[in-house]
Amino acid sequence: MLSLTPLEREMHRLLRSLAQAGEPGDPLSACISYKEFAQRVDPHGLDPYTSRNQMHGLYPKLGHISVYEHQHGRPLLSALVVTKATGRPGDGFAELAAQLGFEAAEEAGFWENQVAQAVRFWSADDPVMLMDSAMDQVLKELGSVKRAVRRLVAQSAGKG
Repeated sequence: MLSLTPLEREMHRLLRSLAQAGEPGDPLSACISYKEFAQRVDPHGLDPYTSRNQMHGLYPKLGHISVYEHQHGRPLLSALVVTKATGRPGDGFAELAAQLGFEAAEEAGFWENQVAQAVRFWSADDPVMLMDSAMDQVLKELGSVKRAVRRLVAQSAGKG
């Protein structure tokens, strides 16, 4: 499991607060531009990853947050950060989603669905849902371990 750096935790908090304040009936209203996001995370432009001159350093951090969220069985929070001109995420969002195993990552509705899921999940402010998400991931990992042990036992039995 990944862990977040201090800056990524701050970014995660901001994304979470945007999703929590989002309106499930209008989830796209929770979106924020890359520039505004960077300014809110680092209003004085002191961090090299978020300063105006180094905005490209923001993208890997958002990707890391998406991987973190995916590993915890939650929607991709970085879906909330969009290009101001298009109101949509950059190409890296769909590329990362495909790498994470989302089959429909390139389809038009995938991003909107991730935004809607993030807003619905975090605006519910439901500790049971948060715990269920964590537990689902633990059970998924346990299932993987059980399958691996069964394969090892079957291989050992075949050699004996």
